[in-house]
Amino acid sequence: MKSRTLLMSSVFLGALALSACNKPEDPAKTREDVAKAQAEANKQTEKARADANANAAKANADVASAQADADKKMADARQDANATINKADQKLGDAANDAGGKVGKESAAALRTKANGDYDVAKTNAEGEYKVAKERCDAQTGSAKDMCTKQAKDDYDAKLNAAKARLDDDKQRADAMEKASGG
Repeated sequence: MKSRTLLMSSVFLGALALSACNKPEDPAKTREDVAKAQAEANKQTEKARADANANAAKANADVASAQADADKKMADARQDANATINKADQKLGDAANDAGGKVGKESAAALRTKANGDYDVAKTNAEGEYKVAKERCDAQTGSAKDMCTKQAKDDYDAKLNAAKARLDDDKQRADAMEKASGG
């Protein structure tokens, strides 16, 4: 009898415990849990947004820095090229006062000097634009970044090849000028 009473008591307590599990959570507690979860989600979203904004700002600062570096190099190259061109123009003017062969030789030398100066300017410009383009590509990721970087390199190579072709053409003209003047 005692074991039967004990068994019945155990079944009753078990049923009582199980019935407590089916009760819903207190609505106030649920609202509090939802508010905490929403606050945490908002906090994480704001942190992610702040990180993304910081990364974008750094990328923009890198682009601005690269542009400033390119602008400085361009200004320096223009100044050097202008000095070279001025010297070449001076040489050309002096050579025009000399007799035929010397004029041709000096003209050819001046053309070569000018051609080299023009090439230096074009090369420096292409390098500056390439650096800026690479910085812009750094703001991208994955295959878009790879394609951007490849396009920047292709553009750089094309500009450099065009500048080299102009240099070679000018040098050939200078050689022909010098040869025609008897030099």
